[in-house]
Amino acid sequence: MRRFGLVLSDLHLGTGHKRGRINIYDDFKEDDRLAQLLLRYSTGEHGDDAVHLVLNGDIFDLLKVPVMGRFPDAISERLAKIKLYRCIKGHPEVFAALTRFMENPRNELTFQPGNHDMEFHFPGVQRLFCHAITGEDEHPRVHFSTEHPFFTLDGVQFHHGHQFEALHAMDWKRLTLPRPGRDPILNLPWGSLFILHVVNELVRERPYLDKVHPFWPLFVGGLIFDTGFTTRMVGISLAALVQARFNPAWWKKRPFEKLTKFLRQDVGFFEHLDRFAERQMKTHPSVHAVIMGHTHVPMLRTFANGRVYVNTGTWIPMVDLGLGRLGQRLELHYAFIEWGGGPPRVSLRRWHGRKPESEEVIA
Repeated sequence: MRRFGLVLSDLHLGTGHKRGRINIYDDFKEDDRLAQLLLRYSTGEHGDDAVHLVLNGDIFDLLKVPVMGRFPDAISERLAKIKLYRCIKGHPEVFAALTRFMENPRNELTFQPGNHDMEFHFPGVQRLFCHAITGEDEHPRVHFSTEHPFFTLDGVQFHHGHQFEALHAMDWKRLTLPRPGRDPILNLPWGSLFILHVVNELVRERPYLDKVHPFWPLFVGGLIFDTGFTTRMVGISLAALVQARFNPAWWKKRPFEKLTKFLRQDVGFFEHLDRFAERQMKTHPSVHAVIMGHTHVPMLRTFANGRVYVNTGTWIPMVDLGLGRLGQRLELHYAFIEWGGGPPRVSLRRWHGRKPESEEVIA
């Protein structure tokens, strides 16, 4: 029996799309091709193989799921389950495909949360997800990596990547905050609070705002060609950051011991993570490959002794303003792992699937 790994990240599933209506808070529209990918690696030539599917963070964009038209930051387990339930109902084809994948008795699934789906640290959310794909609240072949910021599987180390950015890093000593007489809530990093309170409001007017990389050309161009909105965006952002600095809770919530490290990284959105991956491989000699997501930029880099870093990019359209890749792109990347008689072989692949002859334009 052959053994493989299939790694996806940053799908950013939201509450779905209804015919004739645009949902600016759900950027995922590749339900068909994701279902085709999962079918490809669970039937046919892979029907007798053992395939371990790793969902490596930001599979859901729960930060962009509104509840009664708002984006609350006091996220309890009950509220988290409501948000996930709406995503399940919004993408039935994806969950049907996950169910078919798990029907192969040799397949396994591991879910590692990212900064957009931290809600999976709640046991009730894990049970809801597991029940949606297996019909059971718990399953021996469905795993959740929520005790540590990364996990290792037979020579391959998996990080989502947000822990290397102070703005998005979670405080693993206090994942939840107690509330007297009420259920505890997630201890959200400042990056998540910024998305909830600032970004989600701004994308109502400029839906492309959080899908541009790098951001600085858009900002400079906005000062010239979209001056009113850009000036207001700067004002709202600065107000939010100043408010955070004067909030006593900020001193308790900062994720690193050194304040200077936090301040230095405050504006470091979507940095390359390959240098952190190289450091992990030097620290852990038994690790032959490191796989991350988070940056939305696919990358394959080989280091000494054949060690490999892979970033699986994203499955949502991104506008690249770098001169080398100028334009809007939608490239469906995933990592593929082959375990055999030696070190694991890890590759970065691009999925095409079967496109329909026509499709409804919804955005």
